[in-house]
Amino acid sequence: MFVPKALYENLPFGYFIVSGYLLTFNMTWPMLISAGLFYSAGCVTLVTRSANRRLDKQKQLGITNKLPELLYEYLPFIYGAIGVFTLVITKNSLFQFCAFTLIVLALRNLLCRHNNRNSSAKLF
Repeated sequence: MFVPKALYENLPFGYFIVSGYLLTFNMTWPMLISAGLFYSAGCVTLVTRSANRRLDKQKQLGITNKLPELLYEYLPFIYGAIGVFTLVITKNSLFQFCAFTLIVLALRNLLCRHNNRNSSAKLF
């Protein structure tokens, strides 16, 4: 089955958009579960693609992480999910600030990870 590259590359982000829509549309249990499933599908798709497209040599160099590999890969997505969910359900400004901080931390981790994995080793 042939899928156009533009559609294939943006599919996980479509999952995230559908998840956000379901989360803001109605706060019933079936909607929350559906939003969680779409979000999880987007996360799994992005992590799997990232693992298959890695250009850095982390495993060949024997670099080990302090966190288990699975937790390390999904941690930015967990931060983002907690941040967005907290923004949606709370009106307390302190919790909203903490949620915004989690979202910024998640985006920072994802951008740094993308930069490190898609470029060759640098001297500095």
